[in-house]
Amino acid sequence: MTTESPGRVLLLNGASSSGKSSIGRALLPLLPDPWFLVPVDAISGMRSTVHTRELAEDEIAAMLNRTRRGYHRAVAALASQGNDVIMDYPLSEPWRLADLLEVLTGYDVTLVDVHCSEAELERREQVRQDRPAGLALSQSVFEHTDRDLVVDTTNHSPEACAQVIATSLARLDSSKAFDRLRARRSAGRPQA
Repeated sequence: MTTESPGRVLLLNGASSSGKSSIGRALLPLLPDPWFLVPVDAISGMRSTVHTRELAEDEIAAMLNRTRRGYHRAVAALASQGNDVIMDYPLSEPWRLADLLEVLTGYDVTLVDVHCSEAELERREQVRQDRPAGLALSQSVFEHTDRDLVVDTTNHSPEACAQVIATSLARLDSSKAFDRLRARRSAGRPQA
């Protein structure tokens, strides 16, 4: 069976603890079509945690790189069959955006930056206790300087942010941030 058109991709980009996962879960009942919420943490959580030997730092870095590249392609595979996908993923390394621009060529990608104040990120990290202290503040996730939407979870609930996104999706211009970023990249201009 061949799909007539690829699915859409909604990329929730923000620092760890900014509320991406909560927004993604809140979006599912608001969107009229079936969507898959595919957070990168779910992919990482599928990896075995027991190893027969201790991995060196460069081996860990290579494993994480393979995992993230695989995640990009898993999302593309779902969307290639007409599935709409919500990504919960920080663009915290420049190569991640570059790879996604290539892998998701031809797809309707909506880039949503999820902002949160530094004080609130620190507070959430302390409450969660499942991330290294300072991780959120160490992530540079907005260097691309182009996006389709911005929501801020500092003083707004995930449900309120999800409502803004769901309402805005149909009204967004057909020229989206990923298209503009890809055009700048192919023209040899910086992403900013």
